[in-house]
Amino acid sequence: MMDKRNDKDKTISIKINGEKTKFDEDLLVYDWKLGESEAAAGEEAKDDGFDWILPDEEEAKPPQEYKKINYVTGSNKKKKSFKNPFQNSVNLIMSLIGAIVVGAVLGFGTLKVITTTDGPAAPAATLQDSTATGKTDGQQSVSAVELKDFSISIVQGGVYSTKEQLNAMKDSLTEKGFSNASVEKDGQFFLFIGVSGDLETAKTLGASFKDKGVEVYAKDFVLGSKGINASKEEKTFLEKGNALYSAIAQVSSRGMVGGSPDDATIKTIQSGLKELEGIKVGQESISSMKTSLVEAGDMAAQMKNPEDAQKIQGELLSYLQFYSGL
Repeated sequence: MMDKRNDKDKTISIKINGEKTKFDEDLLVYDWKLGESEAAAGEEAKDDGFDWILPDEEEAKPPQEYKKINYVTGSNKKKKSFKNPFQNSVNLIMSLIGAIVVGAVLGFGTLKVITTTDGPAAPAATLQDSTATGKTDGQQSVSAVELKDFSISIVQGGVYSTKEQLNAMKDSLTEKGFSNASVEKDGQFFLFIGVSGDLETAKTLGASFKDKGVEVYAKDFVLGSKGINASKEEKTFLEKGNALYSAIAQVSSRGMVGGSPDDATIKTIQSGLKELEGIKVGQESISSMKTSLVEAGDMAAQMKNPEDAQKIQGELLSYLQFYSGL
């Protein structure tokens, strides 16, 4: 039976289109166990010389890339902050702008302080409130004070641009016996040979000078307000002295042309002189002005002829020249 089964096992029948076809083919029989042994032997031959060492299961750890990642919901995710790449440049620019502004302000402040220091003098009106600046020869405390406009009627002998021309004319008038005084104003030198209390009398006086061969011009003249350093008493003297000056000039100018003073004017002069007696002045120039004005007033109260009037005119011209130099 063994032989018969083997014979049948060697015959293979295949139907093609319904017809049987027989094939006789020796079947190759493999011993799979033997094949596994041979394969194992071959692998051992190839792996000869390399030892595989496997780590213990307890020490095995998952690789870093397979560690568990904990995910959170969108609301809990940390937002990535955005850093402006131009922030440093912006900060630098803002710092530069700030430095320029501060520098401009300081510069403007400095420029403002320099301009104020080197600018024109303070207005005369502000000088009255200034603090004491020193002491005069009479040991009086002085401060900056303002003198108001001083208006007079004068007989002018000429206007000159240089002191050389002025002095030449002054010498010529002195030789002829005419009193005179010079006043500097607006860069020019004015030469006066007579003063009066009003313009009409000044014109009459000027006509008398022309008759003596002197070219003159009568007009009103104003010495503008100005600030000076003076004590309170000196300031009082200058204010009262200027008022008295006009009365004395009126008496003397009329006496020059043959007139006589009226009693009312004489009383005004005498009252004014008493007020000046109790006023103390310390500065030399103001002291000289007081001396001239007091002498002119005393002579005016006793004036008898044109020669007396001429002397009074000389003292008044001296007072005017000292005043213009304050």
